[in-house]
Amino acid sequence: MAMDISCTESRIAVMPYIFKEHARALPHRLSRLRVILADDHAILRQGLRAILDAEPDLEVIGAASNVQDALALCRCLQPDVVIADVSLAGGSGIQAIGPLRRECPGVRVVMLTGHNSPECVRAALTAGAHAYIVKDSPVEVLLRAIRSESPEFEIPAAQVRGGRSRHRIEKPAAAQVVEMTVRERQVLIGVALGYSSKRIAANLGRSVKTIEKHRFKMMRKLGLHNAAAVTRYAIDNGFLEPRPS
Repeated sequence: MAMDISCTESRIAVMPYIFKEHARALPHRLSRLRVILADDHAILRQGLRAILDAEPDLEVIGAASNVQDALALCRCLQPDVVIADVSLAGGSGIQAIGPLRRECPGVRVVMLTGHNSPECVRAALTAGAHAYIVKDSPVEVLLRAIRSESPEFEIPAAQVRGGRSRHRIEKPAAAQVVEMTVRERQVLIGVALGYSSKRIAANLGRSVKTIEKHRFKMMRKLGLHNAAAVTRYAIDNGFLEPRPS
């Protein structure tokens, strides 16, 4: 299992039986925000768990490395907050926002990622993310996002360095219907999500050389010349919208 804690184990670990006469003596346990982590890096999950568990009002009740396990944990544990990366094993954290919120109505999804382009921010918030935090932000920024109940949580401009992408974002020359193969669509989505050709190749079970070939053809068809332009095209044409579960 990719999950750090199973559904059954989670219930035992975070929901111990408390006699009624002792409940009033432990008000902090009743008011803790219950958090699930979704990131494909074990070291980051473990470090983040330690940081959050040290906070008196937060409690990490489970962690997963991929979309499927994150959805399963949410279905089982009904957390208050999910902290997810944009790039996850087995899928996109952005595409998972809709299913996560359907599995757990009222959950706040906080994106914690290394992707800092305006396109990714826009896609995440459009999909329903509560907040978008880049991984080099101070921990206080993440804690504030977790605790904030406002759906209009403001993203500090510093999180998107300088308030803009380092790369020039090209706008597609003309809005036109372009016929792409299934593989080219898959590569387009992978590029838009910030995946490398090596990772796309691994996800699709193809060689890096084959992926690079599809990528070149796809970008030539669409008249796009860099990854930022591909991301913009994917957002504008609905390729990153959450899929129904």
